[in-house]
Amino acid sequence: MKTKEIIQRKHFISVSRFTLASIFILIALSVKAQDNIATKLGYAADAKLLIIHADDLGVSHSENMASIEAIENGSVNSASVMMPTPWVLEVANYAKKNATTHDFGLHLVLSSEWKNYRWGPVSSIEKVPSLINEFGYFHEGCIPTLNLDEVAIELKAQIDRAYSMGLEPTHLDSHMGCLFQSEELLEVYFKMGKLYKLPVLATKQAVPEELLKKYDLPILLDEVLTIRPEEYLKGPEDYYINAIKNLKPGLSTFLIHTAYDNDEMKGMNIDHPDWGNEWRQKDFDFFTSDTCKNTLKEENIILVTWRQIKDAFYSK
Repeated sequence: MKTKEIIQRKHFISVSRFTLASIFILIALSVKAQDNIATKLGYAADAKLLIIHADDLGVSHSENMASIEAIENGSVNSASVMMPTPWVLEVANYAKKNATTHDFGLHLVLSSEWKNYRWGPVSSIEKVPSLINEFGYFHEGCIPTLNLDEVAIELKAQIDRAYSMGLEPTHLDSHMGCLFQSEELLEVYFKMGKLYKLPVLATKQAVPEELLKKYDLPILLDEVLTIRPEEYLKGPEDYYINAIKNLKPGLSTFLIHTAYDNDEMKGMNIDHPDWGNEWRQKDFDFFTSDTCKNTLKEENIILVTWRQIKDAFYSK
């Protein structure tokens, strides 16, 4: 064999070994990160950990009562509260009575999506003009060009109101995902988590590398599962059963909406069938069913809460 060919072959072998070594290191790091979550919570490294999380508490009496029922007698084990909404005091009082056992976070709000049923900021409207429309309500949808200082003022006001009501949140997340529209908004969100020493809902895929390094987030979800309109039309029960059966090792969450299909919710959800009164009733029906409980058991799914995560990773 010619000298040049020998050198090329040795170089190829060297590069291949380096590539394989790099792959093994990445795999090891991935497993280590997973181990940090599962084993830190006292479970096996390959455990399938799941948070079944009800959004939008405070939005209506129906939403509160159905969600509490789903927590007390169903499989829902976590929820988040919208501080600007009309029925927030009811759920805050319930959370205060169950301060050491139940898992309530804050669903940070920058939008108000219903047709005839709206809410505005917790802070003074004079302080956050970019966040509101001409009537003083939040904008109907997520707006990516909000003033960042005003966003911080409003988010802090929402969190401070929770504490003033006696609700000690276990985590933070974002209504309609408005805080995930840009790196700048995401950074405000992470700053709130750091300021109040609270875990924030975010996935590994959604966090830019520079923000991950800057804020050193100890917990990132492997997967967020939430049913979309096209999947709902095919049947929510089939979607949820299939999602549970295909859950991967690591930390995942279901984001659901539980309410009763009654006159209150019908009035609130007028002309808005997606995530509306019928949708929320079906979420309630599945996550309070024996089918849900049995499927979780058959698939060896371990239900964990943001409270556990907060205590394990943020209580220093």
